[in-house]
Amino acid sequence: MLVGLALLGLVAWLCAMAGIVPTPIARALGAGAAQGSLLACAVAWTAARPAPMGDVFPIGIALTALVGAMAAALAPGGAALYLLAPVWLWRRRARLRPLGLDGAPSPGMILAGVALGGLLGAHLMITASLTLGYRIVPPIFSELAPWLAYDLGANVLAAECFFRGALFDRAQRRWSFAAAAAISTSACVARYLVDPLLPRTIEVAAGAAFYITLLSVGNCWLYWRSGRVTPGLVAGCVFFAVYRLLHVVR
Repeated sequence: MLVGLALLGLVAWLCAMAGIVPTPIARALGAGAAQGSLLACAVAWTAARPAPMGDVFPIGIALTALVGAMAAALAPGGAALYLLAPVWLWRRRARLRPLGLDGAPSPGMILAGVALGGLLGAHLMITASLTLGYRIVPPIFSELAPWLAYDLGANVLAAECFFRGALFDRAQRRWSFAAAAAISTSACVARYLVDPLLPRTIEVAAGAAFYITLLSVGNCWLYWRSGRVTPGLVAGCVFFAVYRLLHVVR
């Protein structure tokens, strides 16, 4: 399945380069395949065993991620289908216990997630405005809502489920917290640095590496303390909500 998703992304990119497929469609296919791969791995690594996989077969969440990405590229309001992925996971939460979706999270850990995301977002806002010429603009709901749906249903969701709920959880069972956090954070930073949505400048790449490192380490700690991906999901969504409000001053 992972090979198939990788080939889908490669073929979409080649078709876009050849002018056969519009770039937005190719980008949606590539992003959906990438997010779907992370979510599928998280499901495969955390599904309860030895019971049969049944309705938590990983291809289900991969297809859900692809549907969300394609709908966002093809139709106004289609980004709402990104939310199918968290619904898919929540309905199967009892079979995916390492993700910690079955049960109400601790209010204290949720507040810690809000505080982490808000602190990093505020620091990003100040730093970007002083050094890179960015500023916060009043949000336009029709423009911001698709990005928020993307973060909740694909970007942050896939990162937290795979890098924390699957990769970090496995690593911390074998090694120390520091070693597990280093593995998870290194992989997470690499994922964002190759993201085609990231502006291709040295300053932005360095800033992304800095903030994603802090966010990832903080989310590893939140997962380590709570056993749930929810606090990290909150932290990531708050941070990226601030990021989406930044615009270059013309």
